[in-house]
Amino acid sequence: MEKIKEILNILISATSPSGYECLGADALENLVGDTFDKIYTDNLGTVVLLKKSKKENAKKLLVDAHFDTVGLMVTRVYEGGFLGVCSLGGLDTSVLPSGEVTVYGNEEIYGIITSTPPHLKTGDSSAPKLKELYIDTGLTKEEAEKKIPVGSVATFRNKVEYINGDYVISAGLDDKSCLCALLYAAQALDPEKMEFDLYITASAQEETGKCGPSRAAYDIAPDLAIVTDVNFAKTGKDEDFEAIECKKGASIDISSVCTRKTVKSIMKHLTSEKIPYQVVCEPRATSTNADALSISTLGFPTVLMSIPLKAMHTPSEIVNLKDIKSLADIVSSIATCKDIID
Repeated sequence: MEKIKEILNILISATSPSGYECLGADALENLVGDTFDKIYTDNLGTVVLLKKSKKENAKKLLVDAHFDTVGLMVTRVYEGGFLGVCSLGGLDTSVLPSGEVTVYGNEEIYGIITSTPPHLKTGDSSAPKLKELYIDTGLTKEEAEKKIPVGSVATFRNKVEYINGDYVISAGLDDKSCLCALLYAAQALDPEKMEFDLYITASAQEETGKCGPSRAAYDIAPDLAIVTDVNFAKTGKDEDFEAIECKKGASIDISSVCTRKTVKSIMKHLTSEKIPYQVVCEPRATSTNADALSISTLGFPTVLMSIPLKAMHTPSEIVNLKDIKSLADIVSSIATCKDIID
């Protein structure tokens, strides 16, 4: 698991709020080194990584994990250096007060999200609205205006911790835990054994639009597309049927947007190879990049796979390293199987 930790730590440290993935693109490209035959960034900010098979006229396998994370955008500077903000992606405002953030203005600024103390509130005691939260920079208004232009972005502070050995805690595990699995798999794959040319898209703007991989797919025209993302982890109580268990491996989606024939083929293959997986039923859209990718151009055979994650879209998301390894094993097995698609 040490290699997975190494990759994950670098990905987490690569700043990539939704729409501003360019802030961390160099760190991503430096991480992958010579693993890939071609690396490029498209006009939307999606980083495309290609590892070619030695097989002549190999089919194309696109595997996507979004590189962007949720964050905040500065909308106004107030007296005392307080910053008004709006959200980049879905945020639970109940967990934001006292959260540590880094603001990316003309320089990096440390800040704390603050709100009215509970003993000074009157009336409604529910979760604060985002317009009631501010980033405290410790600067004067004049200093903040010079250093932090309106439109600057902020992210949760990147602090990676481990509990009970194999649980990792950090902001940004949605979806960098999946991207970690894909890069780990790619580094281990032997081009002589690959049945596909492998395209990995570290896609942009999933949290704010889900358009990143579908743009890249126009150019790639894959024979098979696999979207990887996190899903809700079970936490010991009655939960939605979409939730999956930690430490039991990645899941495969049965959904109206996923190609049923391909899903069944992959399940059959994994069962024959004795590779464990979980199943998620989502009769509606998945709220992932699979929704857009499945209907790009004339549509591509699309499958969704997920890693269980706790505390989604918070500063302390939780993933188990064994589930990251599980997703890597599944992708590696598919990339070396010639019978997945006709």
